[in-house]
Amino acid sequence: MLTKWMHTLIDTLVASGVRDFVISPGSRSTPLAIAAFLHPSSRTHVLVDERSASFFALGLTRTEERVRPVALICTSGTAATNYYSAVTEANIFELPLIVLTADRPHELRNVGAPQAIDQVGLYGKQVRHAFDLPLAEEASLPYVAHVAQRATLLSLTEPAGPVQINVPLREPLVPELDLLRTGRPVGVLPEPTPGVNNALATALQEERLLFVLGPQLTAVDSQVVISYAKQAGIPVLADPLSQGRQSHDAHVFAYYDTWLKHPATAQHVRPDRIIRFGAMPTSKPYLLWSRDIPTTVVGHPGNWRDPQLHSDFVIGHARQLAHHESVPHDPKYLELLQQAERRVADAFATIDQEEMTEYNVVRALTTLQDGSLFVSNSMPIRDVDTFLPTGTPLRLLANRGANGIDGILSSALGATFDATHRYLLVGDLAFIHDINGLMTARTLPLTIILVNNAGGGIFSFLPQQQLDQDVFEPLFGTPQHLDFASLASGYGVTYQAIDSIAALRQALAEETNVTRILEVKTTRTENVQMHRSIWDVTNQALAEVFQ
Repeated sequence: MLTKWMHTLIDTLVASGVRDFVISPGSRSTPLAIAAFLHPSSRTHVLVDERSASFFALGLTRTEERVRPVALICTSGTAATNYYSAVTEANIFELPLIVLTADRPHELRNVGAPQAIDQVGLYGKQVRHAFDLPLAEEASLPYVAHVAQRATLLSLTEPAGPVQINVPLREPLVPELDLLRTGRPVGVLPEPTPGVNNALATALQEERLLFVLGPQLTAVDSQVVISYAKQAGIPVLADPLSQGRQSHDAHVFAYYDTWLKHPATAQHVRPDRIIRFGAMPTSKPYLLWSRDIPTTVVGHPGNWRDPQLHSDFVIGHARQLAHHESVPHDPKYLELLQQAERRVADAFATIDQEEMTEYNVVRALTTLQDGSLFVSNSMPIRDVDTFLPTGTPLRLLANRGANGIDGILSSALGATFDATHRYLLVGDLAFIHDINGLMTARTLPLTIILVNNAGGGIFSFLPQQQLDQDVFEPLFGTPQHLDFASLASGYGVTYQAIDSIAALRQALAEETNVTRILEVKTTRTENVQMHRSIWDVTNQALAEVFQ
């Protein structure tokens, strides 16, 4: 009965659209792991570190244009607790993660049995639903199939997110293998079918209108918005994670994080209304500037991304724009933003393009012609947001749900799994935080651009930097001074010290089929000075036009 029961559970998940199963090895999860491993339509990935495995699975949900469900499998006890951070990220960033937690049978719960904790509802409000299955019996087979199908649907239903299926298992744990080698093909996920929305139609009538593309959009969604904007003469601010910066178009703007810091420019480019598609952009200047501008957010009810607490909400998708007739808008407003963008671009062009700075590291990424780039939180995503121009053909990804620095390497390995060329931009602390991800990286080619500024560079831009150095350094600077060449050798991956921006560009241009670490050493002090000098140059350029 155990074999038939396991086959029903895994086969129904596959038929519902789950292709990838990430397995954390253990004893109690034996039947789950074997059933997933032997299913003819599944792909299995075995990672011994549960925390790394969970972020790898999180990344796998995003290997395609649309998110797709991925299953995690672990044994009973504390193993499941290691998934919590990734489950939290999946909740906030709306990623369809299905967590299969093997458990002791009901009679061994709360009686002091080894490797038994209370796993029912372990993830609390972080999951869309938590199922606790019955034991493997003939009578429960229809229910097991129902749960597998329902869990997959719940993980994909907007707002998408994680679902837990707790699976109590009684010994013996080894199923019969022959039946498990059969199964259905991976199910096809349904396409959204957006239509005309009257509230959106009303918002589109504003004369001085601004579109904003936030994270969580697909390239298709962003292209629909950009195409409409071109026809109607509407400017578009594109967060790098919206995939909108792949377009090189006069209507699409990348440098708003810089020109919105200039007060006079920010005032001149103020629109009558903003229509935002996707989550709140990365840019803090945008967040501060837009807080009292009337805003319409296009999304779904569970994705109420409005930290400013003043937006109108339209239930729908970016693709609904294709069903709305474009109305010409004020061309002078578009010209204002184009003027600000040109001023910043010209100012950037005056900066030394060969100096070993984090600005030039980001600019070097524009030489990449294709592939997926995963960007770490903290300073890397902020620098990419500020300095990455339009016309960059990379697919950009990041964990912008809870915005933590944990699991970055493993997330990158999962998110770029099906890409032809794979890249990760990461700082030293975030890299160290997930160093065990290198165990997986040995078999998955990934180019890691490691910006090593010996500590937490972002704190040098925050109020904490005013503290005395004897307080700031141990608590916030936190330098680690690790030998990354030795670490790379220990994990069996290639290492290269980068001593110039030219060397970085050359290394990025090389074809490779191995994981490699390209270490770029900078200093936190020089990084702050570099940012301030750029602000001075751009503010001066903007002041010549906007007063």
